Amino acid sequence: MYFKLHHFQDGFLKVKSVGILSGLVLCAALAFSSYACAGGAPVNLEETAHIKYSQGVICIPNVTYSVVPGYRSLTMSLFIPTQARGPCPIVIFIHGGGWMIDPGPGESLVGSDTLAKLAARGYLVARPSYRLSSEAKFPAALKDIKSAVQWLKSNAKTYNADPSHVAVWGASAGGTLAALVGTSCAVREFDAAPVSQGPPGLASVTLDPNATSCVQAVIDWYGPIDFSSMDSQSLPGSMEHNAGTSAESTFLGCALPECPPETLMAVNPITYITPDDPPFLIMHGIADTGVPYQQSKELYDALQARGVKSELVLVPDANHIFEGVSKEKTQELVDKVFQFIDKNTGKEEK
Repeated sequence: MYFKLHHFQDGFLKVKSVGILSGLVLCAALAFSSYACAGGAPVNLEETAHIKYSQGVICIPNVTYSVVPGYRSLTMSLFIPTQARGPCPIVIFIHGGGWMIDPGPGESLVGSDTLAKLAARGYLVARPSYRLSSEAKFPAALKDIKSAVQWLKSNAKTYNADPSHVAVWGASAGGTLAALVGTSCAVREFDAAPVSQGPPGLASVTLDPNATSCVQAVIDWYGPIDFSSMDSQSLPGSMEHNAGTSAESTFLGCALPECPPETLMAVNPITYITPDDPPFLIMHGIADTGVPYQQSKELYDALQARGVKSELVLVPDANHIFEGVSKEKTQELVDKVFQFIDKNTGKEEK
């Protein structure tokens, strides 16, 4: 079901320029050398494979941020505002796809155009890949995303980025990972190994031991939270989450009713909430047949109970990926995310 929803997502609100997507495919395999946010070392456009967007934003695809022995190299696309002043806060977008697929840069609501528009506001925006459930089970994907946070912080000077102001934004399966990153700052067993391979052509780099995976803001769009309660909350006609072939069961490597209680607790972001967690913005469609909206309500209630600054936005008549919502309303939701990021990454103060 997740696959179908996110496959449809590729065809929903397509990015405007087909040429941009074609360029992404063409330049993804090219090597590159130096790169930086404006204010640091200048971007070397002659030696850097990149895609140009409007408003002075370029995208450098295929930046390797981690090599886990026995697995494919993990890469990210970087959206860089070449006209930004001062260190750029960092925003990491975590894709959905039921932890089974990567929908690619045409991922509807949060595709390349949206990430480029966010970068144009003065952010270094990253879209990392992570190990899918066919490659490795939980907590592999979470470790990968936390590794991406640590890598970006460790290389902040290279990009003239601000490692003290980082936001994570995830949709669906990515929303789960974003929420986990936000609440598991102190859970060191989820952190990356001390060595991560740098971009092609550069030597491996040691991650800064002070570069934690802690972040300053979290945006969760309709992410599963408490896997054990999803079926009891589902609308008629929804997928069966307890099935052994469901996205959640595949992610954990066990049918949910048969998973050890400690596994279900480990994947639940609520398990790790502490009062010093970063602010959360949670958005969910009330008519969601992919992930029940009560999942977001559970997270919000738990954050509120522990005194964590949080906001829950429930969207009437909206299905998964906000299907059924007008383009105007969808843009309002994206604008609210941008404003939340501005407010909680220090951008409004600059």
